[in-house]
Amino acid sequence: MINFKIKIAGIVIDINAFNESTKKYCEDFLSNEESDFTITMSREDLENEKHINEDGKVYASEEISALYRRIADLFIERNIVVFHGSSFKVDNCAFIVTARSGVGKSTHVGLLKKLLGDKLTYINDDKPLLEVNDNNIMLYSSPWNGKERRGNDIKAPLKAVIFLNRGNNTYQQLTNNQEVYFRLLSQIYLPRDKSKREKALKLIDVLLKRVNFYEINVNKEMESASLTYERIIKNEIK
Repeated sequence: MINFKIKIAGIVIDINAFNESTKKYCEDFLSNEESDFTITMSREDLENEKHINEDGKVYASEEISALYRRIADLFIERNIVVFHGSSFKVDNCAFIVTARSGVGKSTHVGLLKKLLGDKLTYINDDKPLLEVNDNNIMLYSSPWNGKERRGNDIKAPLKAVIFLNRGNNTYQQLTNNQEVYFRLLSQIYLPRDKSKREKALKLIDVLLKRVNFYEINVNKEMESASLTYERIIKNEIK
């Protein structure tokens, strides 16, 4: 097997994998520090991934997908959840734009990058990690950063989550916690194990209290990025 260590969200994991390509995929997070946990991939992990993804869609490879799932299950015990969204920071404040796959969250953040230039830094374009505690929500990157591999091994406190829809450039702050809760259920990784799943749901409750939530209805033009920046980001970083 291929042995290597990665460090994500401040946690070092010793990994035994089948494929050199899995190590290559994680190369930006490789570490030589003493490990906190060990994960040894199994053939069962790969077979399970086939059953979970019956449509044939996997994250780069079955092992890379399965490793993501093993780490996500492990991190729940450290109050860390995986979020599906494109994340970035402005003035050391982190934001997530989230939506159903294919709606255009990466496209929208790309427009924000064009608008803001070096003021905006990508953290993770697909699966950032949220460390949830009573004081703040810290956002970290991970190797699973989307098709374009946009991301940096950095962290920042999360200020807001922005739900994106296609529309004519309108926005609103979401204040109905029950509505937001159900939206979050489809964007946060929920383990299959019952006890870990319940822990993840409790972390969502804390998240609701610690950050602001918005909905934007935007097109694919630069004016949509201006709306997000002027109405949401600028207000959150004051």
